[in-house]
Amino acid sequence: MILQSALPLAPILTPLGLGLLTLLPLRRGPRTALALLGGLLTLVFALLLVRGTAGGEVLVSELGGWRAPFGIVMTADRLSSYMSALSALCGVFALWMMTVHEDRVRERHHSFALTLFLLTGVQLSFLTGDLFNLFVAFEIMLVASYALAVLGSTREQLREGLRYIVMNLTASALLVIACGLAYGVLGTLNYAHLAQRSAELGAQGTVTAVGVLLLLVFAAKGALFPLGFWLPGTYPALPPATGALFAAVLTKVGVYALIRIFTTVFQQDPALPQGLLLGLGALTMFFGALGAVSQREWRRILSFTVMSSVGYLAFGLGLGTPDALRASLAYLAVSMLVTLALFLIAAVAERESGSRLVRPERRGFIEKRPLLAACFLLCALTAAGLPPTGGFVAKYALIRAGLLQGSGLAILAVVSALASSLVTLFAMLGVWRGFFWGKSAAPAPDAPPARPRPAPAPWPQRLPAYAASALVAGLALFAGPLFSHAEATARELRDNARYIRGVLGDDPVVIPAAPTGSEIQKKQESGESP
Repeated sequence: MILQSALPLAPILTPLGLGLLTLLPLRRGPRTALALLGGLLTLVFALLLVRGTAGGEVLVSELGGWRAPFGIVMTADRLSSYMSALSALCGVFALWMMTVHEDRVRERHHSFALTLFLLTGVQLSFLTGDLFNLFVAFEIMLVASYALAVLGSTREQLREGLRYIVMNLTASALLVIACGLAYGVLGTLNYAHLAQRSAELGAQGTVTAVGVLLLLVFAAKGALFPLGFWLPGTYPALPPATGALFAAVLTKVGVYALIRIFTTVFQQDPALPQGLLLGLGALTMFFGALGAVSQREWRRILSFTVMSSVGYLAFGLGLGTPDALRASLAYLAVSMLVTLALFLIAAVAERESGSRLVRPERRGFIEKRPLLAACFLLCALTAAGLPPTGGFVAKYALIRAGLLQGSGLAILAVVSALASSLVTLFAMLGVWRGFFWGKSAAPAPDAPPARPRPAPAPWPQRLPAYAASALVAGLALFAGPLFSHAEATARELRDNARYIRGVLGDDPVVIPAAPTGSEIQKKQESGESP
């Protein structure tokens, strides 16, 4: 029982502790071993959380022995365990890629430690049980990401890093304001107690206003249009492994917060937030797809597809139906894993061609790297949502839920989703034709000497991309269990009574009244502590 109650702390403390150890003056071998160990242990503990919450249990870890809502608690239910495991898996792949892509300059400035600290903040974001510690988690995560964003100090990194920092600092300031307003209106910041108090107050304008402010904050964190202007330039400026981790995980933290707040906490008066999410989701899907078509560099194209995928998640959450929530939760796994795989494939492709462009001087890489081409084709079809991939299953479920919901805004969002999938497919086919298909043109007789051919990526650098692509293939093979877990999670989120009971217990929360001045004076006269 003690071990079970402490389990929600394990995925947070593990990367933190191993990250601190990597700061010691060690050789590269032991440092990379510690970093990989940190990532793997975090994944193991996250999977134990998934197993521990599979029956609908809510695991609670009370810090300092203070019960919720008065103390800080870490809570794990199906949703938080699911997100913890997915992000830990992405973290393992990012650390693996950092290990095989040696970068001594960044490693000398503690890139492994910063990556583990980033994972600490991500895990805390998923496992915290209250709104203020969500802010603390964001700051831990973002301070590490700020350092990683500018580590290397290239002009592009500093320019895009500044934009990233300013946007996220603004969103964090708004989150602090939202926390203050929520506490002023509801008298608590604990998720379970917030859900209880908002249900007691019912549909009130002040409660709705707090919810809308939180929606804007998390929309900025999740890169919903038009608040995601910082994303397409930031991720391509990062080193390959760091960019893959940022793209796969960071925007999904904002999406998780939206799901948590508007399913577990604010279930009253959902019309306004759902309408906003539907509209923003439709715009984000289409804007991201159009942006991908307009780009000519590997990771800029993929960064816009990340934006588009966040739009699909907002679309599903905005529909507000059980089927839509189930499809959104399933699509979360698809989006995270296919994004991870595509960014790792892009890292190998850029190394092979010596260029960021999808139409480099030398083309026809399908002959040289047929397995890499097959992996890209699988992931491209998954991102576009074509059968028989896991992306098709998840997008079909989202579009079906939108048609069943039937409102005018939902139908417009469905049209945007279908159009965005077609445009994304066109963008992915452009990458295929430009990089993998065809043959390099023969140089003209009077052409200047070609640049030296870049050294090919050795097989250890290609292996993470192949392994991540295998996970993407597994999404189609195991779509049934994925959707079963998503359905159970959606059912649990819509009926938050079990979560509230698991965190607060069966007894009603009684907040004692503050003593009056005369009572304090009597205690002082009698020698008691006031």
